[in-house]
This record gives sequence, structure tokens and C-alpha cells, in this order.
Amino acid sequence: MKNNTSWLLVGLLIIASCIATVKVYLYWKNTHFSCTGELTLHRKDNVANVTMQYVFNGDAGAVLLRGEVISNNTLVEQVNQNVFFDFQRKGNDYFLISKSVTDSTGNQTDVSLLKRTFPLFYLEPDAKFFLNIKQLTGSSWLFTTSRSPSLLCSK
Repeated sequence: MKNNTSWLLVGLLIIASCIATVKVYLYWKNTHFSCTGELTLHRKDNVANVTMQYVFNGDAGAVLLRGEVISNNTLVEQVNQNVFFDFQRKGNDYFLISKSVTDSTGNQTDVSLLKRTFPLFYLEPDAKFFLNIKQLTGSSWLFTTSRSPSLLCSK
């Protein structure tokens, strides 16, 4: 009888260890990934065509924006923003706050034009942003938010 109880405890310990390992892996997988998506954003007189590369690494991340904004069908402003952020995750909800924002070219950009086109999260430090991120496949995610269009992001 004592031998059966020992085996039962060992079996339960193995099962509990397996469940804990799977939970840790699933949490890690949802906070450590990177992907790229194409975004066309239409505003009143502006159209932005950008590639967005997101990197999530634990509780921090970055998004790189590369592309252009066309204003009134004539003025073209290049977009080369690097946004570094911290985030918290609850289920599929990601709460981001920008920590630093830089222009990767070092050139002056028309900030007023960008502000009329993009949410402040992509332009200024300490700006909050919400994303709902659902993994669709092993290499693609759907990003949605109430403040910007959806983005299909893939490896």
C-alpha cells in the first residue's frame, strides 16, 4: 500500500510539473515574438504607407516604422520612427507606454504632419497605447485597437 501511494504522488508531481511547464511556455511565447506588417492609414488629407516591425521581449519592446506620408496628394514626408516601449499583457490585451521615440535618419521631420496622421504613441515618449493581439498561426498575429486600423503582422 505504501508503494502505491508513493507512485501516485510521483505521478501527480510529474503531471503538475508538466502543466506548470506548459503554462510558463505559453506565457513566454506571448511576450517574446517579432513580426512585420504593412499599413496604409487614411486621414483627412493624409495617406500613410508604412511598414511596421514590432518586437516584444518580456515586458519591453520596440516598433520600427518605415515609409511615407503623402499630404494633399503632393507633399511627401518620410517616416523613420523607432519607438521603444514597455508593456503589460492581460490575455490578448497589451497595454503599451512609449519610453523613447527617435527618427532613425537624424533628419528633421514635419512633426505636425505626423501628428495629424499617427497616434501620439508613435511620436512622443510617455504616450499610452492599447493593442489586442491574437495569434492566428505560428507565424502571424492580428493587431486591433479602437484608435487605429488592424494590422496583420507576420514573421
